[in-house]
Parts: sequence; structure tokens; C-alpha cells
Amino acid sequence: MSETPELVALQLAANLAIQETAFKASVLRHCTHLPQEVSVDQFKVHIHPDDQMLLHSIRHFGEVNRPASQYFNVALQQHQAAQQILRSVVTRVESAKVLDFACGFGRLLRFLSLSLPKGNVWAAEIQSDALDFVGTEFGVHTLQSHPDPADFVPAERFDFIWVASLFSHLPDKLFRAWLDRLHAVLAPNGVLCFSVHDQQLVPPGRAMAPEGIHFIAQSENADLDTCIYGTTYVSESYVRRMVAEVTGSVGGECVRLPRALANEQDIYVVAAGASAAILDRLKSFRRGAWGWVDGMSWTTDHVLVMNGWAASLDDGPLDTVQISIDGQVHDVPTGQLREDVGRVLCDVRLNSSGWSARLPWPDTGNARCFVEVSACSVRGERSLLYAGYLNAPGR
Repeated sequence: MSETPELVALQLAANLAIQETAFKASVLRHCTHLPQEVSVDQFKVHIHPDDQMLLHSIRHFGEVNRPASQYFNVALQQHQAAQQILRSVVTRVESAKVLDFACGFGRLLRFLSLSLPKGNVWAAEIQSDALDFVGTEFGVHTLQSHPDPADFVPAERFDFIWVASLFSHLPDKLFRAWLDRLHAVLAPNGVLCFSVHDQQLVPPGRAMAPEGIHFIAQSENADLDTCIYGTTYVSESYVRRMVAEVTGSVGGECVRLPRALANEQDIYVVAAGASAAILDRLKSFRRGAWGWVDGMSWTTDHVLVMNGWAASLDDGPLDTVQISIDGQVHDVPTGQLREDVGRVLCDVRLNSSGWSARLPWPDTGNARCFVEVSACSVRGERSLLYAGYLNAPGR
């Protein structure tokens, strides 16, 4: 798919922005489960030109910093969710064979390749250019996926399979077929995690079918056949029925973690064999802090005006957000009315999650300053809402 010159220029600028040492350090500060010895120089942040996840954000925002921040914000949350589940249900994490299935261009793998031994990480993807990229860039094993699940026959069996944003795009027949195939390549005590759009996210004007699945033949990835990759919404009863059919368990041995992926998609965790009892450990799963910077502008007297929201589906509104401008830290309280947040996330507690700030440009003489916005939960979980350099007013 050809892109406009303006989009290509913004994409190049975004890749340059994330190569900045300050940006990489900011991302790493917000990442959990990394060995202490991981350095900024080891952290590979280059994003492939065809990565639709970044392109989608650039098209929406029409700038550089917010798309780059959103890309890594979601990646950090996905890594935290995957690590939580992995460390809760797998006994020997350091030796576990982990498969990131439908890995795309490696938004998660850039962190998994730092937090786990690379020799224990596999990546599977139907897009061959994406597979080549993640194998070369992150040094993990690669497996070519296929349109027909029956053709995916890896030699390995995996202790942990992670599938983000694939089942949220599959029609009914492929939903069951891929669930069956991936369950079949689990190790005896392996665990399969996959994300879905719950039925409460069905767009207005569309109705959920009695079977519990609603498929729309369109998606954000124009390179994939919409007959096998569109946008899918499912009910919990549908998922449990599919799991029961695949596993042979009457109750469908799985745990549902609502909105556990980027505070949007549900994650279902399915355990193979006799290990189903370990799923009880996921009752303490945390979604962590979340939020966003919605607006940013300058006043005529060089004051940076920002607004957004910050909350946690675990705890409700957060007390403050932390804004750092070239190391000068400002604690900004929440509490402003944001009924839209409560409505979208289906939680009225979040109606008071809004915040706004007016911060003067620091008197350092610098032509540009690095701005970082973080949200922190009562448990100390941090979410990166914004990171990037801003030019001084008028420059």
C-alpha cells in the first residue's frame, strides 16, 4: 500500500525521534521485568516502515510524538500483561519456550527479546517481511504462518503461547481452527493466551449474532485478505464454547481477563492438560495505570498547556500525573470531569479522571526540552502517556 509523502515524512521523523537516547531511556524506565543490566544501547527501537500499528497512529494524529508514545505505551502494557500471566502460570520461566504468534513487526518482541533468553523465544507471522524483520532485528527464532491453520506444524511444543490481536480479526471458521491448532502445539502443561473484542465493543447500529460472533470484513491492515482477517466481536459464551470444543472440557477450562490488553481487548487464558488449576493464580491480575495526553499547545507567554486523563481499571481514577520537562517534575492532580472516559471504558468511577496543566518553559536556555508524562497507580505501576522533545516557543 503506497503512502502519501506527508505520511512517509512523519514516519521517518517518528523513527528518528524514538532513536533519541532520552526517549529510549524514558521507555525503559516504564518497563518491568527487564534485567537490571539492560542498557539504552541494547534497546532496539527501530520500527519497520510497514508496521501498521505506527502508521495508524500517525494517520490519526498527524504528528510525531503522540504516535511514537502511543506505540510504545501499548507495547509496554502488552509486555506487562504477558509477563504477569507467564510468571503466574509457568513454573520455570527462564527455561520456558515462548511463542509470540501473529507477532506482526515485533511490538512485543522488542521487549521479550530483552526480558527472556532469546534462544527460548519464537515468533510466528503470516507476513514474510515482518517475520524477516523480527528475526534479524531481535534475534529470535522464526516460524512462517499460513492462511490455513492445518499448514502450521512447528517442530516445537510451547510452554507459553501469546496471541495478541489475531482472534479479534478472525471469522468463525478460522477462530475455531486456529484455537484448535495452537492448543495442539502446547507443551503438556502449556498455556495459551489470546485476546478478543468483547461483544460490548460492537459498533452502534450492528447487532451480535445469536451464535455469539460478529465478523466485519475490514481491518486496519490493508495488506491482508479481509475474508480471513477483518474485525471480530465475540461473546464470552462463544469463546467458552469454542474452548470447550477444542479442549474437550465441558466447562471450557479458561480464565477471562476483561480489558486486560490495552484496556480494550479481553484476554482469555487456556491451560493444557492437568495444569488448569493454576489459572486460579490469575485472580490477582492487574491492568495497571493507563491514560493519555489529549491536547497540547503554547500560550503567547511561553506556557505549555496540556490536558488528558489518567486512571486504572483496577483502582479507579489516579491521584496525579507526573509531568517532567527536562527533569523538572510537576505533580498534576486529576479529578476533572471526563464522562467520555467512563463511558468508553464502561466504568463510571473514571468520570473524574481528567487533568490539565499550565507549565512554564524552563529557564535553561535550551532550544528544545524533553517532555515526559507518566501515570502511576497506588501499587506503583507506571504508564508512559507521552514522551518526546518539544521546541521552545517561537523556534
